[in-house]
Amino acid sequence: MAEVKFVIALDKKLMEEGIIDPAYMDDYKKVHAMLNTHVRKTGKILSEETFDRGDQQLRKWLMVLYRQGAPQEKLSSYLRCGLAHLCFDFIESSYHAISTDDLVTRAIQSFKKRNFHKTYFRVAPSEIKAPAGKKKKAVKKKSPKAAKKKSPAKKAVKKKAVKKKTVKKAVKKTAVKKKKAPARSKGKKKGKSKNKKGIFARLFG
Repeated sequence: MAEVKFVIALDKKLMEEGIIDPAYMDDYKKVHAMLNTHVRKTGKILSEETFDRGDQQLRKWLMVLYRQGAPQEKLSSYLRCGLAHLCFDFIESSYHAISTDDLVTRAIQSFKKRNFHKTYFRVAPSEIKAPAGKKKKAVKKKSPKAAKKKSPAKKAVKKKAVKKKTVKKAVKKTAVKKKKAPARSKGKKKGKSKNKKGIFARLFG
C-alpha cells in the first residue's frame, strides 16, 4: 500500500513529464485512496494477478464516474495516475529496502515499459446510451411512388369511360343515317311509278 508522501512524489513526477494533467492535482488523492482500499484486501505483496485485478477495479470505478458525467480527458488522467500507483505498489512489494527516489524512478520505468503513459480512458460502444427524451417513435411514411402508381390507374379508368361514351354516340349517328336512307329510296320509286302510269294512260287512254 502506497503511503501518501510517496504517492505525492509520484504524482509530481508524472505531472512534470506531462503524463497526467496538473489541473486535477487535488483530485488524484481520490484515486490513491480507492486503490489503497483495494490493495488492503489483496495483501501487501502485489503479484501480476493482483495487479490485473487492481486494473479492472480501477476501470470499473472510472466507468461509474463517467456515468456521473466526468469528462474523458479527466478520466484518462485518473487512469494513468491509478496505473502508476499500481506500478509503485508492485515495485515496492518486490524490494525489502529501497529509497523513495529509487522507488519513484523504478515505478515510472515500470509504468512506461507497460505503455501505460499512452493509455486513454475509452468507453465501450455498448456502454454509450442515447439520452432519454430524444428517442422518437418510427412513423411509417407513405412512399410517393405508391401514390403516383395509384393516380394513373384512376386516369385510365376515366379514359375508358370517355371512350365508351364516344362509341355510344357513334352508334346513334349510324342508326339515324340508316333510318333516313330508306326514306330517300321510297321517294324515287314513287316518282318512277308515276311516270309508268302516265305512259299507259297516254297509250290506252
